Amino acid sequence: MTAAPSIGVPELAGLASYAAAARIGYAVDENVRRLLRYQWTERRLMITLLSHLTAEPHWEVKCGYALHQWQDAEHVDWLRRRIGEMRHPVPALDSAPDPALEALLQEAEHAADAAELLAGSYGVVRAALAEAYRQHLATTNPLVDQPTRRVIQRALLDHEDALSWSTKALGALTGHNAPDMARAEAWRDHLVAYLTAAGGVAGPAPSPAPAVPVSRGSGPFIPDFTPRRDERFHGGHDFEFPPHVVYNDPRVPADERNLALLAKRTLEMDVPEMMASILVERSGQPWEFHLDYSRQLWDETRHAMMGSAAFEARGVDWTGIPLNVGFGLRLNRFATPLERQTILYAIEQSLMPAETGKRFEYQTAVDADDTLSAHFHDYDWADEVLHAHIGRRWLKREGISTEQALERSQAIHDRTWAALDQFKSDEPPGDWWDAFVRLVLGKPSALRPGERGALKILAE
Repeated sequence: MTAAPSIGVPELAGLASYAAAARIGYAVDENVRRLLRYQWTERRLMITLLSHLTAEPHWEVKCGYALHQWQDAEHVDWLRRRIGEMRHPVPALDSAPDPALEALLQEAEHAADAAELLAGSYGVVRAALAEAYRQHLATTNPLVDQPTRRVIQRALLDHEDALSWSTKALGALTGHNAPDMARAEAWRDHLVAYLTAAGGVAGPAPSPAPAVPVSRGSGPFIPDFTPRRDERFHGGHDFEFPPHVVYNDPRVPADERNLALLAKRTLEMDVPEMMASILVERSGQPWEFHLDYSRQLWDETRHAMMGSAAFEARGVDWTGIPLNVGFGLRLNRFATPLERQTILYAIEQSLMPAETGKRFEYQTAVDADDTLSAHFHDYDWADEVLHAHIGRRWLKREGISTEQALERSQAIHDRTWAALDQFKSDEPPGDWWDAFVRLVLGKPSALRPGERGALKILAE
């Protein structure tokens, strides 16, 4: 017998050669066993980043955590779908598939700071997951398991980018400080022992299980949801933020209102600092809840990055803006997770009217003849429409109508705003806004402090 004649077109849709497609790869049971471990590892990586994001002082590290937690969430979703395609009834997806793997993931969450988290959660766990994905791609049949391969290929690209970032970030944070480098290396070695005991991310755990070092924590990790800034920033407890009022005051020219909008965008880091607590503390919600709010958290971080990018494009040191931590501080400390979710939706809903909301903000940037700001606010507008739908969908599940959310959010705002009095700085803030306008626009602010009115607002 002879093989069919070829006409020169790549066979099998370009997925593999006939010879490669004829090899035996993972059986379905083994495939599912591995995917269950992968999706749980991805989910715990996501939770670890959310648990550390708020208290992480370094702005750029927060940005990395926000991106990677969303990518992890997407990977979880892809893997869950693929598992459901291969087995019915679907195996348990919301619990750890193996105690030894969970011990590794729980231990990694106990990182003391960014240096340990980058060395451990990234340098050990994420790196091991990426290696498991490479092994999976090398072993599973490229034809019969093409849907799994596609999911893993896409996830692996994200992980490789995240690992590259984490290596650079770790180097920047430790520099040539020998004690910091040694501490990060010790934590990496500590987690490698747990990884070995789990049989790697793909498993199975060896039997008998090797001994592991004494765990750092006596139980689940307890996150610190107090927002922090690094030493470049000041005014973290200066809760009066003039841009909240300036941006929509008709007495102010468009260029200053646009500048206020860019300052507001940069301040938006306070939203992911609050949202992380919702995702961690509402762990019993359906998976889709976490997927939706993980995406919104990343979007809000992008908005803060848009603000900083706009200022960088102007050559302006945006760390001079008093980017206070009041929003996350008051809600994380003095509101329940559902109350935080409610006020977040109320804010998004307040941004929908064309005359005062996101359309108005976009038009302000256009009127200021700032093409970059207009570009950024065009996408900011699109994001916030999505966020309003997310908030509505999940509050409806709680039996809370839009009208009820708006009414309750005002009471939540008033109560938590009053609670900030105990954190206010004793130092008078000074008229930083006028100085900033002079620096960036070369002219004084159109409004004096007494003309800006009280900052009685819900918005970020």
